[in-house]
Amino acid sequence: MDEGLPATIPFLPRCFLSHDKGYLVIGMDGEFLRLDDEYQIIEHAATPFPMRVSHAVHVGDYLFATWIDGELMLARMGSMNLNKAPEEGPKRAELRTSNGNASKYHPKGNRWSHVLNAEPLALAANESALVFNLWKRGLYALDHDANELWRQQVPEWNYTKRRPRNEEILAIHLHEDELTITSRGGRAQRRSLSTGEVLEEYILNGPEAPLEHHFRHENQHLICSTQGELCWLEDNTVVQRIQLKGPVQGAIWDSYVRGWRLAGWREEVIISNQKIEQHACQEIPVHIQPVKGGAMILFNNGTWLNSHFESPVAQEEE
Repeated sequence: MDEGLPATIPFLPRCFLSHDKGYLVIGMDGEFLRLDDEYQIIEHAATPFPMRVSHAVHVGDYLFATWIDGELMLARMGSMNLNKAPEEGPKRAELRTSNGNASKYHPKGNRWSHVLNAEPLALAANESALVFNLWKRGLYALDHDANELWRQQVPEWNYTKRRPRNEEILAIHLHEDELTITSRGGRAQRRSLSTGEVLEEYILNGPEAPLEHHFRHENQHLICSTQGELCWLEDNTVVQRIQLKGPVQGAIWDSYVRGWRLAGWREEVIISNQKIEQHACQEIPVHIQPVKGGAMILFNNGTWLNSHFESPVAQEEE
């Protein structure tokens, strides 16, 4: 049954963030829409900045995000308060006709915002730091108020053969006093969170490169290739391998299932120690939101559907 599902998102969703007081849906063109903890729309959507949000993370009430537009060759990084309603920012036409003065435009309602001089490739944050990588510029760490903590040169990797995009960073994960960066070629580096210095470089026990995603929950890792090959690792030990029919759109750890829920290419996938199940969808899922008893799927057209798969909790309560 699909009764009681949230209202359709009034734009094409790209990203769905859960935070302490509700949820934030980010659209393909930079739209923001806040939902309460019951998935009800709080107020009308707004577009703080008319560019695609390439990365978005949050710590407490603070959102940290990057905006990029390849055609206009513009990029921003900024922070916003999730407790405040999003505001309508400048129009894209204003940026296009700014005659070289586009640097004066920033996301509306920001806590802080900076112009970026290169494409942001990865972003992560915790209670003490915001760490990000800029293409061919380096690795940086800021505090929550945008004060620089450290910077490091472009990471170097011990690849025996140079291949296109091997050294491009696709993910950053922060854990305790360390950070891990993952390259598309399948190698990872442990670094000090306080200095950015390299502690160890190693090969991920995952699918054949090039990689597209590295999802992480504590010591559980899901490594995904551009060809739909997946490898679930516990630490660096293989738990499951699976080949999907297309690329992964998103993945989230479900503690009830004790495994991963995946938004695949027109399919929903669940991976646990006990089973691997796939269910075809008519639309492309963008995000799967675990709820007690199962999950809800958000599709790229803004509609919702209940997951085809129930969790063990629902089965035990029957």
